[in-house]
Amino acid sequence: MNKLIRSTYALLALILAAGCALARQSTVYTTVVSTGAYVVGAANSQTGLFFQHPSEDTLWHHTGWARIRAFGAAVDPGKKGQRCFIAAGNGVHRTSDGGRSWRVTTGWRSCEVLSLAIDPADPAVLYAATPYGIFRTPDDCATWEERNEGLAALPFTSCVIVDRSDASRVYSSTEDGVYLSTNAGGNWSRMALSVRGIRVIAQNPKDPAMLVAGTEDNGIYISRDRGRVWTKSEAGIDHSTFYTVAFDPARPDVMYAGGYVTGVYKSADGGGSWKRVNDGLTNLNIHSIAVDPTESSRIYAASMGGGIFRSDDAGGHWRLAGLEGSEVWFVTILPF
Repeated sequence: MNKLIRSTYALLALILAAGCALARQSTVYTTVVSTGAYVVGAANSQTGLFFQHPSEDTLWHHTGWARIRAFGAAVDPGKKGQRCFIAAGNGVHRTSDGGRSWRVTTGWRSCEVLSLAIDPADPAVLYAATPYGIFRTPDDCATWEERNEGLAALPFTSCVIVDRSDASRVYSSTEDGVYLSTNAGGNWSRMALSVRGIRVIAQNPKDPAMLVAGTEDNGIYISRDRGRVWTKSEAGIDHSTFYTVAFDPARPDVMYAGGYVTGVYKSADGGGSWKRVNDGLTNLNIHSIAVDPTESSRIYAASMGGGIFRSDDAGGHWRLAGLEGSEVWFVTILPF
């Protein structure tokens, strides 16, 4: 009898552990701009927004409009996947019912949307980066307004982020450098980084004073004082064009970066030095990287033309994780 009781308890413990593991499982979102199957004059293969749970391995589910040029996405963490946005060639798409229905919320003035940022203090506020500058909605996409005062004459903007510690501070990466707004996009001023062609800007998840910028031709720059002073991060880097920078949320001194033919670079000392971690990568054009907040050894790398890759050992080894042949533009991971 005691043996039977012990076996029953062991089985219940296994079931409970499996249930807890499932409860902790993240959701991975990624966007596809185009695929290698594209033929001029023919219907494009399915593009747009895809999602999966890591346990689904190489299986991805499509949601939203089919055959759109999807550049980015934003997911409201408070709604657990019910409220999502797509940055697409024809504007900002929105769902508030978990993907059962979608609508385009923007007009012709705000097309070719490249990235999106939700205000963490007020999720009804959303920023959109476009080749025509920044657009902002204060009312959950009911209306959009242009917010370009102070930006360069050619305000091509590839990325926008909201400061985690102060939602009135918004950063944008432009052809003319990094710009800061201290009044929620009311006006902008150019920051001290005297480098053109900024492609991405990222903020340390634990230290809001630390900013990292990836550039088109000038490598990676880091500021540790909210953008007043910038230093080029060069040790171990042999490339100049970077489209993505990602922090490990659990250990922010661990960073990943990628860009044109770079593969994936990894830093274990907050950007002091870097090394390439490309074992298993069959496409080195990396446009986006994301670290799973529930399991920081799990990393996804979106490639331009090679699908999406996954590492389960913090970049030690990579394998193709689906969407083969696709130009995958963006990946993000939410812990629900």
